[in-house]
Amino acid sequence: MRASEDRDRPVRLVPVDHLRAAAAVLVVLYHGCQVLGAKLDGREFRPAADWLYSANPAATLVFEGHTAVALFLVLSGFVFTVGAAGRPVRYGRFLGNRALRVYPMYLLVALPGLATQVSLPGWRELLGVLTFAAPAQPYGGVFWTLAVEVQCYLLFPLLHRLLTERGPGALVRLLAAVGVVRALVWLSSPAAEPHTAALYLGLAGRIDQFLLGMLAAWAYLRHRERLRAARRVLLPAAGALALALPWWFNQVRGFLSDSPLKVGWSTAEGAVWAVVVLVYVAGGPGSGRLSRAAARLGEVSFSVYLTHFMVLAVLGEYAPGWPLPAGLPPLAAAFWLTVLVALPVTVAVSWLTYHAVELPFLRLRRPCTPAPRVELPSPETPRPRQREAAGGEERVAG
Repeated sequence: MRASEDRDRPVRLVPVDHLRAAAAVLVVLYHGCQVLGAKLDGREFRPAADWLYSANPAATLVFEGHTAVALFLVLSGFVFTVGAAGRPVRYGRFLGNRALRVYPMYLLVALPGLATQVSLPGWRELLGVLTFAAPAQPYGGVFWTLAVEVQCYLLFPLLHRLLTERGPGALVRLLAAVGVVRALVWLSSPAAEPHTAALYLGLAGRIDQFLLGMLAAWAYLRHRERLRAARRVLLPAAGALALALPWWFNQVRGFLSDSPLKVGWSTAEGAVWAVVVLVYVAGGPGSGRLSRAAARLGEVSFSVYLTHFMVLAVLGEYAPGWPLPAGLPPLAAAFWLTVLVALPVTVAVSWLTYHAVELPFLRLRRPCTPAPRVELPSPETPRPRQREAAGGEERVAG
């Protein structure tokens, strides 16, 4: 393979696909328990009144499954930084590649959503779709995360230059500055109980997670072997943190709370997932059928993320008529209905949309980083065979 062809291929880390798959499954379970659980109970899900709580850490991971958004953002910062390691990023090409990655599948889902309105969409509605500020459509509850992702895309080439030229300390200082300003904004709010939704739904509350993903990539590139050697200890510890933090958040009613602790929640959440990503990816790709299946699911995770609401909406219309075991609580029935029906159907739909919509556009992407500099031998430098003939320490192995 020629060097230019190899450079055209994006960095592919199989463990990253595993984590994307886990995040996508978590989102489907999270919304499935909410939407189908309420439908089976004969009502619509209302977050302020119906939020789900449990003392079981595994259950709270599902009930607080919005944490998968933090994992996706950490993974974005991580993957971009590893892929561009030590090289400048061409701003225009990078954004062009990101548009090819996001827009085709997003428009396939968002534009038909306008057809659910009685009147024909005007230019404001179309502009809202193109800028990810689309109104809440029947299955558009996840569009806000794309707006945050795109804002991170706009910043990444600049942040990457900071990291490359100034080192990780520059990003750490930026993290600290964001945290201080966010706290000052919260403290200076004229409202008696400042609302923290903007810290959950906007870049102001999510940039931490992207930056932490970039810092995790910096550590991965420099300490991969040490992390791999300590993986048996670090991975269980990281997994325990990933269970403990959502459990604590659930116990203190964090999602519906406007506690001052929410100001630092996204940083804590991002830090935990950054540790998980760092330790898991350093362990290598793994092998076997389960690894390959998870990687394939990770490939279609974007389609899973965008289409699962449609599948849940359809199932929700017919959920009360499903022949479910007698005496099974609505929440338990919703969980198993999601696992056994909604998730497989979503994956099947996503496999189709990935290969029909995503993949053709992904193949149009172009390299957004220059080729690594190759030092050419000067006329005075002996050729490899000359060195080999001369013997000594300059011998170059074939």
